[in-house]
Amino acid sequence: MKVIRDSIHKDIYVNEDELKVIDSEEFQRLRNIKQTGLTYLVYPSANHTRFEHSLGTMFIASKIAEKINADVELTRISALLHDIGHPPFSHTLEICNYNHEYFGKKKIKQMDLNNFSKSEIIKTLNRKNLEGKIISGDVDADRMDYLLRDSYHTGTAYGMIDLPRILRSITTFESFGKVKIGILKKGIQAIESLLVARHQMYSAVYMHPTVRIADTMIKRAVTKEIQEKNLDIKDLANMDDIALVSFLRISENYLMERIDKRDLYKNIITYDYSSLNPIEKWIFVNLDEKQILSLESRFYEEFGCDIFIDIYPIPRMEEHNVYIISDDGVKRLDEVSPLAQSLKPSEMRLWNISIYAPKEKIKELKGNNIKDRINKILNELDVKVESKLIEILKEYGTITGKGRFLEIAKERGISPKEFYNELHKLIFCGLIKERFNRRKYIYCLNNFIKL
Repeated sequence: MKVIRDSIHKDIYVNEDELKVIDSEEFQRLRNIKQTGLTYLVYPSANHTRFEHSLGTMFIASKIAEKINADVELTRISALLHDIGHPPFSHTLEICNYNHEYFGKKKIKQMDLNNFSKSEIIKTLNRKNLEGKIISGDVDADRMDYLLRDSYHTGTAYGMIDLPRILRSITTFESFGKVKIGILKKGIQAIESLLVARHQMYSAVYMHPTVRIADTMIKRAVTKEIQEKNLDIKDLANMDDIALVSFLRISENYLMERIDKRDLYKNIITYDYSSLNPIEKWIFVNLDEKQILSLESRFYEEFGCDIFIDIYPIPRMEEHNVYIISDDGVKRLDEVSPLAQSLKPSEMRLWNISIYAPKEKIKELKGNNIKDRINKILNELDVKVESKLIEILKEYGTITGKGRFLEIAKERGISPKEFYNELHKLIFCGLIKERFNRRKYIYCLNNFIKL
């Protein structure tokens, strides 16, 4: 066994087969991919990478697998490889339909993994088994490591969680013939601390206004090179931060030049969650990347300079679905934790839409009634509220039980994945109301929808 010294977990032991994977060219690339994108422009010590995060995820996943009698070897190697497909600057550059999970699986198929089943690893990363739920689920090794690691390296205290307590409280239970992961009732406080940590890290670090501006600038810098066919989206799967920055510098990309000097754009308008009505929120969260770029082109025509629009992804809040196991049976965390219930609206209110412009243009733009002119352009967006789930609720009025709602949706040709994604968006926007009563979720339409 070889010992790797880690800033978070201290000694991480790896065997000869795992070391072979770690020493591969594909895994070594992760040494030069920053875990939190351009966050280092705000938090100077945030220079940690996907390399150590992958090791940390393997460490935590291994502890969970041992606790619940899962396949430890499969869990460890899958956790090690779960981020192998990340582009430079991690999630920041998942643009132009780049999907790190897709490219990760392509890389795994091409790697020399003679001692491991590639199909089982891919199945695990697709979350098709218990081992996959350990790595990525409602409460998982990936999230626990990045909260601790990102908090430590940004120098903030927000991401601190009671990892030993969570690990001691993790258990399994059977539901409809399937083994699922849950938390013993004694671990509720530890899971609540994870919820609070995630909320505060998003507020203070991941959604920091300056971080978001820098991220948007590098997204547009790379998108420009792809549009001009100087760069192929597939190239990102083989580049690291150093290679990409070098490419952008050689290309004399003006946005990269500004990032190098930390000459960042400034926020000129923010539309927060409460300032938009449900239909407006629905329009914005459904704009795809092509539509956003088209909108920015329209801004350029109107104002003669870059005007970038940054629509933050809506929060997923998977932790609220954690199962709590007690003598009274199995319940969702939201059912037994008032803190979890109160955090949901707080998570939603973190979301906003921001509009950025070059700082040297701010004074001129504000003097030219920019907010009204931008609002006029935004009001021209031709996006209709179309949803099969809304049509179902128009017909039924009220539906009791998420399972019942899914059953009706499947009869209308909606897959479970489509159902959960769309329902989440509709509830987030406020077009569908969800309330909980006597262990059943109840759904009905908001008054904004005309019956």
